[in-house]
Amino acid sequence: MSAVKVISLIVSILFLAACNSSEDGKASIPEPDPTPEFTSQGLDGHIIHRLISTPQQLYAGTDQGLYVSQQEGQWQRLTEQNWEVMDLAIVDDTRLLVSYKIDAKFFLAESTDSGQTWQIPQSDFGGTDQQSQGLSEPIRRMQYHQDKLYGVGYNVLAVSEDFGRNWQLLAGSWNGFATGMSALTVNSNGVDIWYGGQGAIENPLLMHYRTDNMTYEAFPDIDELLSVPSTVKGIVFAPDSSHTLFVSGEGGIIKSSDNGETWQALNTNDNSRFYFDLVLDPDNKDILYTAGWNKNFEDPQSLIVEISEDGGQSWESYQHPDNDLFGGVFSMVIHQQQLYLGLYKGGVMQVTFQ
Repeated sequence: MSAVKVISLIVSILFLAACNSSEDGKASIPEPDPTPEFTSQGLDGHIIHRLISTPQQLYAGTDQGLYVSQQEGQWQRLTEQNWEVMDLAIVDDTRLLVSYKIDAKFFLAESTDSGQTWQIPQSDFGGTDQQSQGLSEPIRRMQYHQDKLYGVGYNVLAVSEDFGRNWQLLAGSWNGFATGMSALTVNSNGVDIWYGGQGAIENPLLMHYRTDNMTYEAFPDIDELLSVPSTVKGIVFAPDSSHTLFVSGEGGIIKSSDNGETWQALNTNDNSRFYFDLVLDPDNKDILYTAGWNKNFEDPQSLIVEISEDGGQSWESYQHPDNDLFGGVFSMVIHQQQLYLGLYKGGVMQVTFQ
């Protein structure tokens, strides 16, 4: 070996040693990336439309009824199996409201005993009194906040103060011409209500309603980041800021730090992968979790969890080893410090990071 090569080798060794040493002279070991452990939690074969967590309970709204978790991998069905649950609103420990459909008919049901029995109240959501055929349009998303129930339909935001019996229009019109709203979030301040979905020309819709001055505005420019065709699927507020929100949908995830004045792309793609949900780690605001779904209704697809540790600026992907799994993700939630995923035809999956 020549003298030049020997000197070069020595310099390389000394450089690597310096990089891997701490200030006290001890060798520092790079912290490994988190590795997820995937554990099936049952409901295999179900389409999980919604996972909703309370401090005590984990609920799953599915294409085969509403379920509540009993213990690991065990669920109790609370409704008839032919209810395809679109959403669940939790009023308190005993009162639950479920929006569901049977065939092409839409309904609202109420339980006052934690789901043991159900009633179908008369409701005018859609602009007319409920008849035997059900609601005149679906309540696609609901949220109960400060004694009010908010709901969105095809192209409408409405509010009820009597648990869904009588509704007041806040924005839009009943039975409007649109594919439908699929996201609704009420800010903890009770002032800002954000909702969204897809318009009549397959364009992403994002709306902001203010309860203090009863005005609303649309954000058509988001189609520059979520290009058409697209749809808004999820809206999440940062826990420490009423002006910071994340929007997920077909084509990726975008963020605003100024209550919608400006937007930035965080995790967008050109292959129209759907992102129905986004979860922020309750212990670290810079850690975000998401997972997507490729628009494939018949065939299995990989389950891929994506994690950001810098507020969404960069992402790491982790794939479930079973490629035959129906791994498309429709809903995500953190329940009792564990991440749960609701899959399309794949049931519920728990993800633990080591």
